[in-house]
Amino acid sequence: MFFLRNKPKVSIITVCYNSKKFIQFAIESIKKQEYKNWELIIVNDCSNDSTKEILKKNKCNKIKIINLKKNVGPYKATSVALKKATGKYVAILDSDDYSHSKRISSQVFELEKNPKIGLVLTKYKLINEKNKIIKNIDFISEKDFNKRFPCENLACNSSAMFRKKFVKDLTFYNSNYFYSCDYNFFLKIFAVSKIKLINKFYTFYRIHENQRTNKLKAKIILKENISHLFWSMNNGLININNLDLFLKRFIILNFKLLLEILRLR
Repeated sequence: MFFLRNKPKVSIITVCYNSKKFIQFAIESIKKQEYKNWELIIVNDCSNDSTKEILKKNKCNKIKIINLKKNVGPYKATSVALKKATGKYVAILDSDDYSHSKRISSQVFELEKNPKIGLVLTKYKLINEKNKIIKNIDFISEKDFNKRFPCENLACNSSAMFRKKFVKDLTFYNSNYFYSCDYNFFLKIFAVSKIKLINKFYTFYRIHENQRTNKLKAKIILKENISHLFWSMNNGLININNLDLFLKRFIILNFKLLLEILRLR
């Protein structure tokens, strides 16, 4: 007997690659959400460990699993998931992170309440491989966050929820960025809408040795950060209110980049 399932309001996207240690924990955190009108789209980016077998055990009509035949990287894999998303809103959860049970409901509430908000983020905690809290990543205020955001990537990707319409209007994937395509996308949303930072620690960001960031050269990261700074300036996100932050950040990044180049010689 067939029945028509209600269209989910939230599409949650998780991309995984060799994520056998943490992927199930991430999935369970979504299953435990207070908000129930969601779909979870998992893209397995051609893992060569037991990730695929773990995903097979999560048979549920709310979970869609896409197994890629070749490894394309996290951002292209995210684009694959975005094309399959049917929700009004899109939430991101990296495969090694997890969400508080109130995360999705609180973000939906903010987006429903104010149509001018395009992106909702939460505060987050750093955790280790054993789920022990290392540090609370806190900001002074939402006002301070909005002032600093165009000059510095303060967003935890796993804490983001945005309106699906932006995927078509602004385009998520940008081949110019190897490390921070997500931040580039968030800046484009910020240029046309408001950002809301929820003053709750609803995201848990895992630090571990196999983390993608740990494997990238500092020169690549710094180069992209400088590119984002100039994008913000050229698109009106840098003004008299945060010009001092822009200049300070630019000097720091260039100084670090110069030191890194000298060290690599």
